[in-house]
Amino acid sequence: MPAENDNDSRIENLKEGLYSRNAPDVRRHHHLRLQTKDFNVQSDWEHPPEEDFSDEDLNQEYKKPGMSFFTKLLIGSALFFVLALGIGAYLIWRGSDIVSANNIDINLAGPVSVAGGEPVSFTVQVSNKNSVQLQVVNLDVQYPVGTADPADTTKALKEYQILMPDLNPNSVDQQAISAVLYGEQNSTKTIKVAVDYRVQGSSATFSKEKDFDILINSSPLTLSVNSFTKVNSNQELDLDVSVVSNSNQVVKNLLLNAVYPFGFSFISSTPTALQGNHTIWSIGDLPPHGKQTIHIKGKIQGEDGDVRVFRFAAGAPAQSNSTVKTIGTEYIATTRTVAIEKPFLSVNLALGGDTSIQDFIGQFDQSIDGQVSWFNNTTSAVIDGEIHVSLAGNVLDKGSIDPRGGYYDSANNQIVWNKVTTPRLGSIAAGDGGTVAFSFTPRNLSTKSNPVTNPQMTLAVSAKANRISETNVPEEINSSVSRNIKVSSNAALAEEVVRSIGPFANTGPIPPKAEQTTTYTVIWTVYNTTSTLDGVQVVATLPPYVKWLGNSSPAGTDISYNSVNGQITWNIGNVAVYAGQGSGKYQVAFQLAFNPGADQVGKLGTLVGQAGLTARDDFTGATINTTVQPLSTRFSTDPSFVDGNEIIGQ
Repeated sequence: MPAENDNDSRIENLKEGLYSRNAPDVRRHHHLRLQTKDFNVQSDWEHPPEEDFSDEDLNQEYKKPGMSFFTKLLIGSALFFVLALGIGAYLIWRGSDIVSANNIDINLAGPVSVAGGEPVSFTVQVSNKNSVQLQVVNLDVQYPVGTADPADTTKALKEYQILMPDLNPNSVDQQAISAVLYGEQNSTKTIKVAVDYRVQGSSATFSKEKDFDILINSSPLTLSVNSFTKVNSNQELDLDVSVVSNSNQVVKNLLLNAVYPFGFSFISSTPTALQGNHTIWSIGDLPPHGKQTIHIKGKIQGEDGDVRVFRFAAGAPAQSNSTVKTIGTEYIATTRTVAIEKPFLSVNLALGGDTSIQDFIGQFDQSIDGQVSWFNNTTSAVIDGEIHVSLAGNVLDKGSIDPRGGYYDSANNQIVWNKVTTPRLGSIAAGDGGTVAFSFTPRNLSTKSNPVTNPQMTLAVSAKANRISETNVPEEINSSVSRNIKVSSNAALAEEVVRSIGPFANTGPIPPKAEQTTTYTVIWTVYNTTSTLDGVQVVATLPPYVKWLGNSSPAGTDISYNSVNGQITWNIGNVAVYAGQGSGKYQVAFQLAFNPGADQVGKLGTLVGQAGLTARDDFTGATINTTVQPLSTRFSTDPSFVDGNEIIGQ
């Protein structure tokens, strides 16, 4: 404690002196003085000096200048240079034991040009220019598509592998291979050769690959396709695919495969294809310089400017137990490009003013007007134009056809217009067109032994003309369009009023009298013909002076009355074809009470207002509507009726 107080008083005195105006000048002049001091430095690291440094001595040592940064950098660079020289010398000394793929060479000795279909031999040479041995040397030869086994040309040869002997440093080994290459003349086939190997002391596998191109200077087979290169959409297309042998030997067991483009519909072929997909044909054994042609007919569809590509290939069948035939070894392939153009002579068909391609819905005994328009889309005139309209169907009435200036060939059910009937068709200028018209009426031609169901007709329109031919373009230009016509069923509602017959006993005066009640029975019957109906319903309204008695027959019939609006509704549902004939009737009877006013005396009374039937035709999808006239007090279908019984009396 006394020591601390003493220090505090010294500090206070020092502050007082520093901040006093009368403080004396304490600055002194110092002169640098060099002194000599001896240190005891140890002679080894293990024995420290006996004399310890004082704090003042240590401070003096730290103030001595040390090693500069540049000196350290220079020393480090020298060490790195020495180390690099050492590593380089080691790599040079050990370089003879390093394996490089660049020191391995693969060579395919043999012809660079071969005849297709003929056996050919090659020698694969593998050179090891390294100073170490190559071990587990595996040779892998990949053959191109269309290569066959020379021992059996019906078998595809895709790959050849063999384990070669170990390759000593600076040595060469070789392996003989053979194959039969197929392909088009002047085409190039590529053989890929790979060598996999290991080296002593390593489990890693290394590889060296090299490709060799072989020219097919002649082909044992020629595959050609003859067809139009430009067609119209929906036009029939004929393709003649010919397989020709250029070989002096028999080419055995050939197959032809076709790959059709989108929009092509197969129609027929000669000979018949092997399978249901119409893409595989058996050529069989083709003799030397023999030829086989497959004729394919189809129809192609597309938009103007579309391009369709057909691909055909010939080869040996795959070795398989399956009954489905496929090509295993493809010998040769070719393609055929067909362009779709706007029809040279376009035609359109309108029915009843409707130019769509949807089914046209017609009615029995109602005439249908048809119109065919044509247009020349080429840049030059076409001549000898003809338009044909073919009519067919189970409701075609030949006697109803009106060709309107054309010629009706009833034997073939065709209407024909040509330059004789229509002179404008003799020469149609570029961009020119015109129309022809006709009409017909569908009829229900049913008989008891042959009733017509789902009635329909088909109209097929074709137009043709001649023009100056172009290369591989048909001289006779064609265009076609077709339209289907469905005819709705004839549905009908029959009605009658009775009194002395029917399921109900009727009362009241006859003739009816004002302000007195007379009852009547109303019978509705639905008839149908050629198509089933669904959603069938009959609706009618009663006058205010007629009362619904609630009696209906048969029991359980879905018939109801709304007293608010006076409406009767009969829900029938489905109605079969030719309903109402024989025992299969759709019929209902209901009873009404008639109470006329004095203002109706001397008049005919109305029992039921206009009744309407609605239904949907299941075949055409059309809604059927039919109505009948209002029912009156004239019950003439009743055997007890006498003229005058319908007039209201006093």
